[in-house]
Amino acid sequence: MMKQLKLIKQLKSGSQKALACFAVLMTAVFVGTAHPANAAAKPGLAVRSAIAIDADSGQILYQKQAKKALPIASVTKLLSTYIVLEQIKSGKLTWQTPVKIDSATAKLSHKSILTNVPLTAGHKYSVRQLYNATLIYSANAAVTALGTKIAGSPQKFLTKMRETALKLGLTSAKIATASGITNGQAGRQLGDPKVDAKVENKMSAIDVAKLAKRLIADFPAVLQTTGRRAAWFDKGGSSQTAMINWNLMLKGGSQATANLPVDGLKTGTSTAAGGNFVGTVNKQGHRLITVVMHAGNGNGGDATRFVQTRRLMNWVYATYRPVKLATGAAVAGADSVKAFYGRAKTADIALAQPTTLWLKKTQSKSTISGQLQLAKSATEKDGLKTPIKKGADVGRISLKLDGQKVASVDGSTMAPAKVSQTDDRANWFVRVWRDFLALF
Repeated sequence: MMKQLKLIKQLKSGSQKALACFAVLMTAVFVGTAHPANAAAKPGLAVRSAIAIDADSGQILYQKQAKKALPIASVTKLLSTYIVLEQIKSGKLTWQTPVKIDSATAKLSHKSILTNVPLTAGHKYSVRQLYNATLIYSANAAVTALGTKIAGSPQKFLTKMRETALKLGLTSAKIATASGITNGQAGRQLGDPKVDAKVENKMSAIDVAKLAKRLIADFPAVLQTTGRRAAWFDKGGSSQTAMINWNLMLKGGSQATANLPVDGLKTGTSTAAGGNFVGTVNKQGHRLITVVMHAGNGNGGDATRFVQTRRLMNWVYATYRPVKLATGAAVAGADSVKAFYGRAKTADIALAQPTTLWLKKTQSKSTISGQLQLAKSATEKDGLKTPIKKGADVGRISLKLDGQKVASVDGSTMAPAKVSQTDDRANWFVRVWRDFLALF
């Protein structure tokens, strides 16, 4: 650029000056458009399916074949883990609860072709030990043992997994094993005897992202475990195993980078699934969740899933910027609502809590608008029910950018809405008069 300007300054004649001005103009045009063009370009991921979302709102920032159900392998353990943490929260389990290992689960734990920590039949391990082995080392028998403890049998736990998937809105989920191995690898005692041996768990990238979002939101402490690079299983005991996290993007891992402080979440590998990875990173106070599916074969030293995840995360940060909308902020198009029986006849509406919206770097805040969706309990006469109390939650605002609803894993990006001022209900005579006028 400096060489170009120096050359232009050296031009002397009128025609040369004219050419110089044209060169400066064209240079400015190309320089000015280079960043937006690069920012808008797709990341070009070498994966079958992928998605990137904001962890809080679920806003979709990128997606590729995200609704296609594909094998998920050990990513399954995020669903199993969610159930374990639900059981602990409800008091049905504690971290110290002993889990006795049956012979079938012990046999599974010694299969060398599967990721495992060795378990001894008849021995008892704590929920904490098996939970850590599940998330840090992706131990298949460990999570199977937890499921059996919770439901009474492996098959009953599969039923619970399917019910939980429906409860969480994971409509694409097809579950045959608690761990993500094939039904044949689990065997008739630990798998589903009603399905073929080749059957493997499946889910879409958008549902995996939805699951990861709920897991982090409902049980944020899970990140303290998924973020651990290494740990011991049963240290000093007969099953002592050094566990190294399969997530190579964690600090100290071969695929870690200083600009992406990844602290989770789960890998998944099988012949059918290839290399899957659910990643999450908290940067500058905003957390992203990414999912890449069938990125390379995932075997041995294949780092494709991490390379593709890094590319996706860097693309999001290069393309978008998070904009925080404060509590009490008005959103164009959703900043007021009719209150037919109120004294003022209208009420001002604002955000009930801080909300983050990711805008492309080519977009300004002026492109943000919304559509108010009143709660049924707060509605009368196609408007707001009176009397109105300042600060009362009255529904949600569906956020828009450039007039289009902002897509999220839950459909559209929503923000809770509240009333900005108190208003009394109009007296009986006024209400009757308004009803009368409404007839004409």
